[in-house]
Amino acid sequence: MPTKPYRVKLESTRARPAAVRAANAAIAAKRPGEAAPSGAGVLEKAMALLNIVSGNRVPMTFTELLRVAGLPRASLHRTLFTLTREGLLRHDPYNKTFKLGLRLLELAHEVWSDFDLRLAAQDELTALRDSLGRTILLATLDRHKVVLIAREEAGRQVHLASHTGQVLPVDGCALGQAMAAYLEPQRQRRLLDDIVRLLPVPEQDARRLATQAGWDLTRARGYAIVAGDAAGGGLSVAVPVFDIEGHPAGAVAVADLPAGEGEAQAHAMSAPLMLAARRIAHNAGGEAMSLSPQAPPATATSAVRADCVVEHRALLGEGPVWSTRDAALYWVDILTPAVHCYRPDTGTNTETKLGAMASIAIPKASGGLLLATPGGLLGFDVETRQSSVFVHPEADRPSNRYNDGKCDRMGRLWIGSMDMGAAPNRGHLYRVDPDGRWKKMDSGFTVSNGLGWSPDNRRMYFTDSFRRTVYQYDFDLRSGEITNRRPFIMLGPNEGTPDGLTVDDQGCLWMAVWDAWCLVRFSPEGQEMQRISVPVPRPTSCCFGGSNLDTLFVTSASVRLSQETLDTAPLSGSVFAMRFPGVRGLPETMFSG
Repeated sequence: MPTKPYRVKLESTRARPAAVRAANAAIAAKRPGEAAPSGAGVLEKAMALLNIVSGNRVPMTFTELLRVAGLPRASLHRTLFTLTREGLLRHDPYNKTFKLGLRLLELAHEVWSDFDLRLAAQDELTALRDSLGRTILLATLDRHKVVLIAREEAGRQVHLASHTGQVLPVDGCALGQAMAAYLEPQRQRRLLDDIVRLLPVPEQDARRLATQAGWDLTRARGYAIVAGDAAGGGLSVAVPVFDIEGHPAGAVAVADLPAGEGEAQAHAMSAPLMLAARRIAHNAGGEAMSLSPQAPPATATSAVRADCVVEHRALLGEGPVWSTRDAALYWVDILTPAVHCYRPDTGTNTETKLGAMASIAIPKASGGLLLATPGGLLGFDVETRQSSVFVHPEADRPSNRYNDGKCDRMGRLWIGSMDMGAAPNRGHLYRVDPDGRWKKMDSGFTVSNGLGWSPDNRRMYFTDSFRRTVYQYDFDLRSGEITNRRPFIMLGPNEGTPDGLTVDDQGCLWMAVWDAWCLVRFSPEGQEMQRISVPVPRPTSCCFGGSNLDTLFVTSASVRLSQETLDTAPLSGSVFAMRFPGVRGLPETMFSG
């Protein structure tokens, strides 16, 4: 009995992706007996068959599939066997028909588990859109591409090019950079290989270094800023959304900010973005965190006034060091990045932009500065802007960077390191000698920070900000050895975070306290003596300087502060000067190299 021609009855494809609709249309248009497209591979054949089966309401027999698919009998048999073996199709031996397999449900579950991010983020995206008045994007990372999964558009904003489902290059948008910066090193390397492999060979190394430097900066800031963003053409800022294991599950962004003043807006928007990202993670089963600093104290704790001597919106002003030789204060903005030089005699501050983060800029006895960058300790000539690698103790730890550092009175550099993303216990303390030799002195720190020595050189102080603890060591000046580490000062969870410090000629510690709007002076025994208010929530470090070493200079940060906080503390990021009757500092020592 002759078999009637079989016509495929397709379901409505209105909700299907365009690619699937096109595939189904092409399949439906086939004539029985037509050959498969020239050069079609195994995957194309398998996908065509899956589309045919999924588009038909009634399970199909081998003969029916043979007529519709237009494949040779042997090829169809092999493809059906493989799809059935892998669970993508099921064969009913009684009716001799094929239908979709349960493995597809498992794969669908995996896909929708990713889309839980979209559900968890929905309310936060809407709230961000309404509070910031900008378009908000949510994306995930698929190998070396960024896929937009949600978009909340501001009311009357110009329509952006981006739309849900759009695929963007990971190195061309803030969303991609925010996620890539937090990938595991092995996956980062694979991603870099994908990014540079199509470039001419002479350009690959430079692109690799520039991309890695951008990721390092993003990881240190906690957010990415990209001009000419592929998601909208303007300037965008994005932050990662982490899963329960601390890996980037996605990223959320404010898109299409204007050029110029838009960068300042982007930095200010990082705080609400980061808070929203943490809430999204919390909605998905993680832990919510607050990024807001404490409110300023209701009353001043000291009558001493903090004068703003360098009004500048530094992201992370740090590492102040007074050079008696140059009669100048050197300090850095780690996250811009740049080196600054303030001269009190003229009241001028000069800024030298850098190509990589620098956490310290210490004068060298031989001239120039010693910078600490993720690529090593560099000798740097401010006039020519030429640099050369001096030594790199963390060369085998590419995910780490150097943080605070200072020279002892023999001209040896002591410097701590930390993970780019402040992963616990990955930081170390090094001593670097003038001849380039170095030694790891201690380990197990998370956020290595402020250093100092007692006037008699018998004690050294070193801070781990993560543990809110300043440690004290026994110190031997001649040998440069430290022993007997023990906690010296510990702050409570509501007292702010200990940051940079200095020691005065009476042996008292002066410590900047992050998120507490203050400095605190401690006695040589570790007892609080004085709390000094400053007009910014995030003072970062301090040092004594001036011709008589009687001026306390204080650096500060504006990074990750909300616009509301910046309105309350508009001088955030500036440098301040204070004087205390009867108090002088100790001379800073240059690096002897």
